[in-house]
Amino acid sequence: MKRFCQILLIAFASVCILAPNVLAIVSQSERFYVNDAADVLSSETEDYIYENSLKLDEATGAQIVVVAIKSLEGRSIEEYSTELFRSYGIGDKEKNNGLLFLFSLEDRQSRIEVGYGLEGALPDGKTGRIQDEYIIPYFRNNNFDEGVRNGYQALFQVVAEEYDYDSDVAPMRVAKKNNSVSLCLIGVILCAITSSIGSLFSNGSLKHKTTLFIILELFTIPLIIDGLTNYAQGWYELPLMFSFINFVAAFFGFSLITGGGSGGGHSHSGHSGGSGHSGGGGRSGGGGSSRSF
Repeated sequence: MKRFCQILLIAFASVCILAPNVLAIVSQSERFYVNDAADVLSSETEDYIYENSLKLDEATGAQIVVVAIKSLEGRSIEEYSTELFRSYGIGDKEKNNGLLFLFSLEDRQSRIEVGYGLEGALPDGKTGRIQDEYIIPYFRNNNFDEGVRNGYQALFQVVAEEYDYDSDVAPMRVAKKNNSVSLCLIGVILCAITSSIGSLFSNGSLKHKTTLFIILELFTIPLIIDGLTNYAQGWYELPLMFSFINFVAAFFGFSLITGGGSGGGHSHSGHSGGSGHSGGGGRSGGGGSSRSF
């Protein structure tokens, strides 16, 4: 009897410890492909997601699921999305071609979780760029309905192309404001100025020539730093490109100096029918990316 009580006590303690984690996962909705537990989506957007995901699933076996929740209840979004993905069994059991688009309203975080079978088409860097370019600009303005729809369209388009599935679903890219553009313009101006300055020192001493070259190259540093700090957001191409142009212009100007020549040089609940849909037993290996907004 004493041993039975001990086992019962251990079991009760285990339930108390595990219960918060179990309760943190939102239950699967009848429509499976869309679950607006945060009540931020319009019925039109829910219908749109449901109908297109259903057709895609029937044609390819790939499943795209969108889930909006109010809170992560203290858990990380990576942990939450992985458990939700496996609990729903998103994607075909053999192909593991499921895709989860999750966001938490109160935590202001979003994540795209990718099944094993789609990691080639949607590597971590690409899912990050999709969020930066198609989703986060809307979310930061609290326009969740349009952000979800636009992000869903971007993800749908990639999966459809992977399976050669014909669809007219197309997203709209949102340009993200970033000071990289202004820095790049400054870099272009500096390139032109530094190349012209080179000819003014064509008869200077070697010391003057070397000093000028070093000064010209210092203009490259802000562009490189800006490119590296914005690498994760996909804005690194322009500043790094212009830093390279600046280097070439400065080097060309230095060559002109030593040679004595002259230089030159950017919810509501849905009302359409449908129930009984479920996941195909797909798994996720943790691939995907997360963003705060």
